[in-house]
Amino acid sequence: MKNVILFLIGIALILGSCCLSSAMAQTVSKESSGKRVLMLISSNGTEQAPELSYDLEELAQAYLVLYDNGIRIDIMSPKGGAVLVKNNKDDLAYIQRFKKLALKQLGNTLAPTDVDLSDYHAVFVIGGSGAMIDLPADDATQALLSSAVNGDMTIVAVCHGPAALVNLQNEDGSWFVGGKRMNSFTNTEEHAFSAEHIEHFPFLLEDKLRERGAIFVNNAPMLPYVSIDGNLITAQNPGSVAKAAEATVLALGLPLQERQPFSDEATMALISAARETGSTMLDLALAREADSYDMNYLALYGFYAYRLADEQNKARELELMHTIRKYFSHPEYDTQLILNLLEQGQREQALGIFEEFKVKFAGHSNLSKLEALF
Repeated sequence: MKNVILFLIGIALILGSCCLSSAMAQTVSKESSGKRVLMLISSNGTEQAPELSYDLEELAQAYLVLYDNGIRIDIMSPKGGAVLVKNNKDDLAYIQRFKKLALKQLGNTLAPTDVDLSDYHAVFVIGGSGAMIDLPADDATQALLSSAVNGDMTIVAVCHGPAALVNLQNEDGSWFVGGKRMNSFTNTEEHAFSAEHIEHFPFLLEDKLRERGAIFVNNAPMLPYVSIDGNLITAQNPGSVAKAAEATVLALGLPLQERQPFSDEATMALISAARETGSTMLDLALAREADSYDMNYLALYGFYAYRLADEQNKARELELMHTIRKYFSHPEYDTQLILNLLEQGQREQALGIFEEFKVKFAGHSNLSKLEALF
């Protein structure tokens, strides 16, 4: 059990004040298109609880896509001023690039009272567990978002970001999200990847959106999905964020610049395609350009997807898990694959992997447990 926990922790780490007016805001731009986006992030994270913060990777990916399409970007948080900046992903080139562009902004985010919405063409709400805590509860943030709703602005919210929208009302008193096709981090994803944070949340996001009358649409857990309903753009999970940013570019009437997908984004898009057309897609893509994909995200999907799938999709996820094993070697992964194969009645295949397990992971603590199954 200890080894399982260590494995899951390692994988989860993969997955997972100033009174300037907005006219004087701290933006950087490539070749300005004249368009401007206000990005909203949580102020909630601290050094003691960094996991209850905004998602830095989501922010970085969205920021870079907008920036590379000539959009000026300001960053706002409920408290304004400096926000926590995590460094656990500093080995990623795009995180390094983002920090060169935006670190000063994160050291002095705008507060809602610093912002004149008439300066902006869209509001983009970043997710992360912190978004569940302060974005729907902060009065000034909610007042600003209400103005954006009543002004019919383009609003984008990704992953946990839609939490900022659940309490907004239209001028007639109806819920803003009511009747809108939209998505967010799902209940299934929440329990799989944020279970230790749920006690801090005031609600489960999918439940609250449905309660408010949203038409909730989504992909399978971990796979990308972006929904557009009028001026509202929502994205299900981190793998969907860059595409939501591209949808924002189009919503602002700008031509979309070509780009190299982020490796985690490309990996989840590849898995989504392989899920529909067969696991051979994985072999073909990885044979051509393995460096474009993130093997850790591939392993993450393989490890979790079968257990998160409904009965009609378990066989498909098991096939993908088996294929992914070619590119990732770990005793806990093989243990889970053997158990899944046995559950599906594929004893011969399970036995073959077990025989390999005995050689590759001789002396591993799972060996005796697996031996008892054969």
